[in-house]
Amino acid sequence: MPTSRLTSRRQFLHGIAAAGAASILLPSANRACGYVSSNDRPVFATIGLRNQGWTITSKSFGLADFAALADVDANVLAENVKKVEQSQGKKPDAYKDYRHILDRKDIDAVMIATPDHWHTKIAVEAMKAGKDVYCEKPLTLTIDEGKLIEKVVKETGRVFQVGTMQRTEIDQRFLRAIALIKNGRIGTVRKVTCGIDRMEAS
Repeated sequence: MPTSRLTSRRQFLHGIAAAGAASILLPSANRACGYVSSNDRPVFATIGLRNQGWTITSKSFGLADFAALADVDANVLAENVKKVEQSQGKKPDAYKDYRHILDRKDIDAVMIATPDHWHTKIAVEAMKAGKDVYCEKPLTLTIDEGKLIEKVVKETGRVFQVGTMQRTEIDQRFLRAIALIKNGRIGTVRKVTCGIDRMEAS
Protein backbone atom coordinates (compact mmCIF):
# COMPACT_ATOMS: atom_id res chain seq x y z
CA MET A 1 0.00 0.00 0.00
CA PRO A 2 1.44 3.45 -0.91
CA THR A 3 2.82 5.46 2.00
CA SER A 4 0.62 8.45 1.11
CA ARG A 5 -2.51 6.31 1.44
CA LEU A 6 -1.42 4.99 4.83
CA THR A 7 -0.70 8.53 5.98
CA SER A 8 -4.06 9.86 4.86
CA ARG A 9 -5.88 7.00 6.57
CA ARG A 10 -4.00 7.60 9.79
CA GLN A 11 -4.77 11.33 9.66
CA PHE A 12 -8.41 10.42 9.08
CA LEU A 13 -8.52 8.19 12.16
CA HIS A 14 -6.93 10.93 14.25
CA GLY A 15 -9.52 13.31 12.84
CA ILE A 16 -12.43 11.15 13.96
CA ALA A 17 -11.29 11.33 17.57
CA ALA A 18 -10.87 15.10 17.43
CA ALA A 19 -13.92 15.97 15.35
CA GLY A 20 -16.43 15.62 18.16
CA ALA A 21 -14.74 18.15 20.41
CA ALA A 22 -13.95 20.48 17.54
CA SER A 23 -17.40 20.56 16.01
CA ILE A 24 -18.76 23.10 18.47
CA LEU A 25 -16.02 25.55 17.51
CA LEU A 26 -15.33 24.52 13.95
CA PRO A 27 -18.57 23.88 12.05
CA SER A 28 -16.64 22.63 9.04
CA ALA A 29 -15.32 19.72 11.13
CA ASN A 30 -18.65 17.96 10.66
CA ARG A 31 -18.00 17.89 6.92
CA ALA A 32 -14.40 16.69 7.14
CA CYS A 33 -15.24 13.07 6.40
CA GLY A 34 -16.85 14.12 3.14
CA TYR A 35 -13.49 15.09 1.70
CA VAL A 36 -12.01 11.59 2.02
CA SER A 37 -12.18 9.74 -1.29
CA SER A 38 -13.53 6.20 -1.44
CA ASN A 39 -10.02 4.93 -2.16
CA ASP A 40 -8.78 6.41 1.13
CA ARG A 41 -11.56 5.14 3.38
CA PRO A 42 -10.12 3.21 6.31
CA VAL A 43 -10.81 -0.50 6.56
CA PHE A 44 -12.33 -1.69 9.84
CA ALA A 45 -13.16 -4.99 11.52
CA THR A 46 -15.39 -5.64 14.53
CA ILE A 47 -14.52 -8.22 17.17
CA GLY A 48 -17.53 -9.21 19.29
CA LEU A 49 -20.89 -8.66 17.63
CA ARG A 50 -23.71 -9.22 20.08
CA ASN A 51 -25.71 -6.12 21.08
CA GLN A 52 -23.22 -3.23 21.34
CA GLY A 53 -20.93 -4.79 18.75
CA TRP A 54 -23.58 -4.38 16.07
CA THR A 55 -24.54 -0.93 17.36
CA ILE A 56 -21.05 0.54 16.94
CA THR A 57 -20.59 -1.23 13.61
CA SER A 58 -23.86 0.06 12.17
CA LYS A 59 -23.01 3.62 13.22
CA SER A 60 -19.67 3.50 11.39
CA PHE A 61 -20.63 2.61 7.82
CA GLY A 62 -20.32 6.25 6.79
CA LEU A 63 -16.74 6.38 8.06
CA ALA A 64 -15.19 3.11 6.97
CA ASP A 65 -15.50 -0.13 5.02
CA PHE A 66 -15.82 -3.32 7.07
CA ALA A 67 -13.65 -6.11 5.70
CA ALA A 68 -14.09 -8.64 8.48
CA LEU A 69 -16.10 -9.62 11.56
CA ALA A 70 -15.26 -12.00 14.40
CA ASP A 71 -17.40 -13.70 17.03
CA VAL A 72 -17.24 -17.07 18.77
CA ASP A 73 -21.00 -17.57 18.34
CA ALA A 74 -21.54 -18.87 14.81
CA ASN A 75 -25.17 -17.77 14.73
CA VAL A 76 -24.40 -14.22 15.84
CA LEU A 77 -21.52 -14.06 13.36
CA ALA A 78 -23.64 -15.22 10.41
CA GLU A 79 -26.45 -12.82 11.27
CA ASN A 80 -24.11 -9.83 11.43
CA VAL A 81 -22.24 -10.77 8.26
CA LYS A 82 -25.58 -10.66 6.46
CA LYS A 83 -26.50 -7.27 7.96
CA VAL A 84 -23.13 -5.74 7.07
CA GLU A 85 -23.39 -7.05 3.51
CA GLN A 86 -26.86 -5.51 3.17
CA SER A 87 -25.64 -2.19 4.56
CA GLN A 88 -22.41 -1.73 2.61
CA GLY A 89 -23.05 -3.88 -0.45
CA LYS A 90 -20.02 -6.10 0.16
CA LYS A 91 -19.77 -9.24 2.26
CA PRO A 92 -17.18 -9.09 5.05
CA ASP A 93 -15.04 -12.10 5.88
CA ALA A 94 -16.15 -14.04 8.96
CA TYR A 95 -13.90 -15.49 11.66
CA LYS A 96 -14.52 -17.34 14.92
CA ASP A 97 -10.93 -16.59 15.98
CA TYR A 98 -10.21 -12.85 16.14
CA ARG A 99 -6.49 -13.45 15.63
CA HIS A 100 -7.11 -14.00 11.92
CA ILE A 101 -8.21 -10.36 11.74
CA LEU A 102 -5.03 -9.17 13.44
CA ASP A 103 -2.94 -11.12 10.92
CA ARG A 104 -4.41 -9.18 8.01
CA LYS A 105 -2.44 -6.24 6.67
CA ASP A 106 -5.39 -4.62 4.90
CA ILE A 107 -7.29 -3.82 8.11
CA ASP A 108 -6.49 -0.41 9.61
CA ALA A 109 -8.53 -0.51 12.81
CA VAL A 110 -10.57 -2.84 14.98
CA MET A 111 -13.64 -2.19 17.09
CA ILE A 112 -13.79 -4.37 20.21
CA ALA A 113 -17.12 -5.22 21.84
CA THR A 114 -16.38 -8.57 23.41
CA PRO A 115 -17.15 -9.53 27.02
CA ASP A 116 -15.17 -7.29 29.37
CA HIS A 117 -12.44 -9.75 30.38
CA TRP A 118 -11.25 -9.98 26.76
CA HIS A 119 -10.80 -6.24 26.19
CA THR A 120 -7.21 -5.83 27.37
CA LYS A 121 -5.81 -8.91 25.64
CA ILE A 122 -7.37 -8.15 22.27
CA ALA A 123 -6.60 -4.41 22.44
CA VAL A 124 -2.93 -5.00 23.24
CA GLU A 125 -2.55 -7.64 20.53
CA ALA A 126 -4.32 -5.42 18.00
CA MET A 127 -2.04 -2.44 18.63
CA LYS A 128 1.05 -4.63 18.43
CA ALA A 129 -0.29 -5.91 15.11
CA GLY A 130 -0.42 -2.34 13.81
CA LYS A 131 -4.14 -1.69 14.23
CA ASP A 132 -5.82 1.39 15.66
CA VAL A 133 -8.42 0.49 18.29
CA TYR A 134 -11.89 1.52 19.43
CA CYS A 135 -12.84 -0.43 22.56
CA GLU A 136 -16.11 -0.52 24.43
CA LYS A 137 -16.32 0.16 28.15
CA PRO A 138 -15.29 -0.93 30.66
CA LEU A 139 -11.85 -0.74 29.09
CA THR A 140 -10.19 -2.94 31.70
CA LEU A 141 -10.97 -4.87 34.86
CA THR A 142 -7.89 -3.75 36.82
CA ILE A 143 -5.64 -0.71 37.18
CA ASP A 144 -2.66 -2.75 36.01
CA GLU A 145 -4.47 -3.64 32.78
CA GLY A 146 -5.11 0.05 32.21
CA LYS A 147 -1.42 0.82 32.73
CA LEU A 148 -0.50 -1.93 30.27
CA ILE A 149 -2.76 -0.48 27.59
CA GLU A 150 -1.34 3.00 28.18
CA LYS A 151 2.18 1.58 27.83
CA VAL A 152 1.38 -0.19 24.56
CA VAL A 153 -0.34 2.91 23.14
CA LYS A 154 2.85 4.89 23.78
CA GLU A 155 5.11 2.16 22.41
CA THR A 156 3.14 1.59 19.22
CA GLY A 157 1.82 5.09 18.58
CA ARG A 158 -1.57 3.68 17.66
CA VAL A 159 -4.82 5.64 17.86
CA PHE A 160 -6.89 4.37 20.79
CA GLN A 161 -10.41 5.40 21.84
CA VAL A 162 -12.72 4.09 24.54
CA GLY A 163 -16.46 4.20 23.92
CA THR A 164 -18.44 5.57 26.83
CA MET A 165 -22.19 5.97 26.44
CA GLN A 166 -23.43 9.56 26.66
CA ARG A 167 -19.85 10.85 26.31
CA THR A 168 -18.93 9.75 22.79
CA GLU A 169 -22.39 9.58 21.22
CA ILE A 170 -25.84 11.22 21.24
CA ASP A 171 -24.71 14.36 19.39
CA GLN A 172 -21.58 14.58 21.58
CA ARG A 173 -23.47 16.51 24.27
CA PHE A 174 -20.76 16.09 26.89
CA LEU A 175 -17.99 17.04 24.46
CA ARG A 176 -19.94 20.10 23.36
CA ALA A 177 -20.50 21.15 26.96
CA ILE A 178 -16.80 20.77 27.77
CA ALA A 179 -15.82 22.77 24.69
CA LEU A 180 -18.21 25.57 25.66
CA ILE A 181 -16.81 25.71 29.19
CA LYS A 182 -13.14 25.57 28.17
CA ASN A 183 -13.62 28.40 25.71
CA GLY A 184 -15.41 30.65 28.18
CA ARG A 185 -18.62 30.67 26.19
CA ILE A 186 -20.88 30.38 29.26
CA GLY A 187 -18.92 32.42 31.79
CA THR A 188 -17.64 31.21 35.16
CA VAL A 189 -18.99 27.80 36.14
CA ARG A 190 -20.03 27.71 39.79
CA LYS A 191 -22.08 24.53 39.92
CA VAL A 192 -22.67 21.51 37.68
CA THR A 193 -25.70 19.22 38.00
CA CYS A 194 -25.80 16.19 35.72
CA GLY A 195 -28.65 13.76 35.24
CA ILE A 196 -29.21 10.92 32.79
CA ASP A 197 -32.71 9.62 32.23
CA ARG A 198 -33.98 6.05 32.01
CA MET A 199 -31.56 4.83 34.67
CA GLU A 200 -33.69 2.50 36.77
CA ALA A 201 -32.69 1.60 40.32
CA SER A 202 -31.08 -1.82 40.70
